[in-house]
Amino acid sequence: MIEKAFVQGLGWVALEELKWVDSAHKGIPPGFLYTCGPGSYKIPSINDVPLKLNVSLLKDAPNPKAIHSSKAVGEPPFFLASSVFFAIKDAIIAARREVGNEDWFPLDNPATPERIRMACLDEFTKPFVGSDFHPKLSV
Repeated sequence: MIEKAFVQGLGWVALEELKWVDSAHKGIPPGFLYTCGPGSYKIPSINDVPLKLNVSLLKDAPNPKAIHSSKAVGEPPFFLASSVFFAIKDAIIAARREVGNEDWFPLDNPATPERIRMACLDEFTKPFVGSDFHPKLSV
């Protein structure tokens, strides 16, 4: 259950992008959620699970106030995946530093491959984005 919650959180921080229809697209009402299921947005798959994911629970730490001395195993590992988001941001900072850019930059959740690529600011992306680039969240 812990591993599943972590992978679900991984999807939340790095894969599952919600896109809303804007007024420029005729035939679909503005405000309609375009990415409303796994057919139109990416959910985590077996290929997204880390090759090495070790999980252990605290031993000899009973919880007498919980049902059957249970420990919380839902939300904590889900949010632990935010470490993936911040690792991605650190990698982008390193890439930007290599080209001499140490400016602050926005990185919205989820950190999709497109957002990561555009945030790196190298010779390929510089003609298209500035240091304050924000991706359009509608289609």
